[in-house]
Amino acid sequence: MNLPFRTYFLVLLLVFAFAIPAHGQSSFWQQAPGPFGGTSVTDIEPLTDGRIVAATSSGIFVSTDGGQSWSSFSEGLSNFDIRDLHVLVDGRLVAATYGSGLFAFNESRQSWEPAGLERTYTTSIMEPTPGHLLVGANGFVYDSVNNGQSWKSRTMDGFSVNVQDVAANNTHYFAASSLGVFRSSDFGVTWQFASFGLEEYNIISVTTDATGVVYAGASPSNGGCALYRSRGNGSIWTCIQPITNPLLVPVIKADSNGTIWAGGYQRLFKTSNQGDGWQSVNASKSSVKAIAFVGNTTLIGTAGLGIMLSHNAGQEWTESNAGLQSKILSITLVGSGRVLVGTEGGLFESTNFGSTWSRVNPEAPLIQRITDADVDLQGRIVAATTAGVWRHSVAAGWEALGPPGMPSIRDFTVQEDGSIIVGYHTGLYTLKGTTWTPTPIMGSDQSARDVSALTVTKNGTILAGAAWDSWKKSPGNSPWELMSAGTIPWFDVRTFGNVGTRVLAGTRYLGILESTDEGSTWKTLGTGLNGTEDIQAIASDSNGRLHIATYGSGVFQMNPWSRVWLPLNQGLGTHLRVTALAFDSIGNAYAGTLDGGLFRHFVSTANEAEEGSELPSSLSLGRPYPNPAHRSITIPIVPTSAGMILVRVFDVLGRELLSQSVFRPASAWDLQLDLNQFDSGLYLFSVQSGTELKNGSFTLIR
Repeated sequence: MNLPFRTYFLVLLLVFAFAIPAHGQSSFWQQAPGPFGGTSVTDIEPLTDGRIVAATSSGIFVSTDGGQSWSSFSEGLSNFDIRDLHVLVDGRLVAATYGSGLFAFNESRQSWEPAGLERTYTTSIMEPTPGHLLVGANGFVYDSVNNGQSWKSRTMDGFSVNVQDVAANNTHYFAASSLGVFRSSDFGVTWQFASFGLEEYNIISVTTDATGVVYAGASPSNGGCALYRSRGNGSIWTCIQPITNPLLVPVIKADSNGTIWAGGYQRLFKTSNQGDGWQSVNASKSSVKAIAFVGNTTLIGTAGLGIMLSHNAGQEWTESNAGLQSKILSITLVGSGRVLVGTEGGLFESTNFGSTWSRVNPEAPLIQRITDADVDLQGRIVAATTAGVWRHSVAAGWEALGPPGMPSIRDFTVQEDGSIIVGYHTGLYTLKGTTWTPTPIMGSDQSARDVSALTVTKNGTILAGAAWDSWKKSPGNSPWELMSAGTIPWFDVRTFGNVGTRVLAGTRYLGILESTDEGSTWKTLGTGLNGTEDIQAIASDSNGRLHIATYGSGVFQMNPWSRVWLPLNQGLGTHLRVTALAFDSIGNAYAGTLDGGLFRHFVSTANEAEEGSELPSSLSLGRPYPNPAHRSITIPIVPTSAGMILVRVFDVLGRELLSQSVFRPASAWDLQLDLNQFDSGLYLFSVQSGTELKNGSFTLIR
């Protein structure tokens, strides 16, 4: 039903004052079909009932079809960084989490429940004898002789180490640590240094057999030996590295025939003679971190490529990632329907609003943790990673840009002149042409600042958010200045946003701050947050409404009239660790989560027109953009038939300020209106096609 314009205007005010259209729907967010596999898999365990469970950095997944497809198996978990899985003698499945201790799966409730060592960074778990549990963790080995009811911490010969794996045979227990191998001969009560003969001391995996043969995998610091063996229960170690250097060995495992398998970089290595000779097997384009054997099938978990599967002992591999949700770290929207998603395992791309996905350059993918992505002035993809900045073009594929040393990049921005500014562990680097120029940030404590968020204002002021404090640098040779918010002399900015001349800062535990003077002073923006939100992203929808993504509390939207932050989590379920947020010009929304992959919200009819489906049965309008507008505004229009389109613009008193008619064919198109003659304020518009009339609004800010 079409209302008279003045009646519509009154209804519009009531709607704005008391509700936010569409956002109250129970299914605002819907889980997207992918991307899959962009996560790190740390363990794979087959269960006696035929199920296979996989531990990942984004939760636990289960397969009921031999590893062909996966579904979430994380109900009840409070921590999704899973380092190990183990089936106890009593049948319980136990998970070691990095930061929240142990969880056990309750079959009757179909949920995970805490199982001890809360707030502990556990890395591995095993059961040497029934009821005796051995757990590796940061700093200690923990053991329990009563099936996990109580625990005791055991030091590693007086050293403070990170225990990364544990193993046991009939006479000795072993712990792989950041300081070598430690051994216990009294069932885990005391531990002694047992690393004689090791050339590398960062040992990340260990396994043993009943005869006292022990294998240890290392992560060498300078290309040293990555694989060792001891035939005397760890008394002396010998390098048994294959001729083809595995670079690192995150996992060592024996199959049912006694063959020892070692996971390496892009390869598996196997031996049937205790490491005196090795067979190299091509496995993946990343590191192999987990190995499992299910009948004649071999499954491997990788560092970023998800799970691979082979039915012929590794001669051929196929991806087995259907349903294995990626760990989303960034979302970039480029053009109509094109979505770039950064994951723990590289960059994925969709050209149909996230309905199907492919890796960017799948023949030679960039298997890195992607913290941010954008497109430069030449249309090339630029990605910030934990190993420098990379650029992709169709002709050259992925190429490393720098900075020198390829440090971990937290955030970056592409400037109008084509230069790139990045934040890293000692400040900023700027790339102009092929030259990188460092701009360090030093605090009063003479310590360098690790920049995790940055932005450049329209006037050229650089704002940088670091751990616990934030800084600004005016154009020219001005020094860095410490920013403050009210009575607080520092604040930790996680992300920046720009709205017209305003700069917004999303903080950890101080909410959203706003500055109208290039970061010189700040004040709190809005109410409704409780001060515990860790804000990860700021985004505006096509109507100019502000939204934030938080780590643990989901998505919030600001009511533009009451300036109250309201939760917008319908459909996210328990996936409230939201790490990225973006809106396209039509109004479609995308939210990336740590443990549930990507979620979407589609604006009805506008998205259908973009995808080339049939025209709607009635006149359809997309959301105008940008909104707030500054000089012009674009209104997506989808008419039902060819003919004249009449567009009119009114002020808040209902006075007509503009009237424009244009003949259009029966196809979707974008109408652009010049607003240079208008003052700042709220405006209403109507679009008429034949007898159909649709209305909308936008805000203009000068």
